Amino acid sequence: MIFDVDESVRKRAKTPHELSMINLVGCHLIAAPAAIVLDIGFMGFLIPLLLSLSVIGFIWFRAGAETASGDWFVAAHWRLSANRTRILIIGYLISALILGMAMLATSGDSKGDIMMVAISRVAVVPALITVMICFVLESGSIYQAGRGEVPDGIVKRMPPPDTLSAVQDGVVGQNQSG
Repeated sequence: MIFDVDESVRKRAKTPHELSMINLVGCHLIAAPAAIVLDIGFMGFLIPLLLSLSVIGFIWFRAGAETASGDWFVAAHWRLSANRTRILIIGYLISALILGMAMLATSGDSKGDIMMVAISRVAVVPALITVMICFVLESGSIYQAGRGEVPDGIVKRMPPPDTLSAVQDGVVGQNQSG
């Protein structure tokens, strides 16, 4: 649903999505491969993960703070970004499960180190796929925020105030949600 909001409000609504994009690019597409190339070892997985989880925690915190007090349109986009980080966390959990099972399987084997290197490369795939999914979703959300749009699912979960005007067929009118 598209709403009639000021350009300054639209710009503030882009912030959570831009922060998510910085997280995705910085932690996953730059820091993680750099850590692998620098041969840091297991810490190469943990450092980007901890940085990313810190950003996700901040997004969740701000989503709660914006919902409690603030502009509805901005709060809706913070909530949308927070919801999308759950996809990334699912990817992390699947990757951690694969790594954990690999550690258990190779713990008593003399060739365990070689197998762990191979399996760790496979374990990264679920996280990488969810990073790409989140990248597409967040870039679309930046566009939506710039248009004054909020997805219908968020509008249903977080009804807009009656004072906020919705744009229907290019005409500004009063909010029709109940």
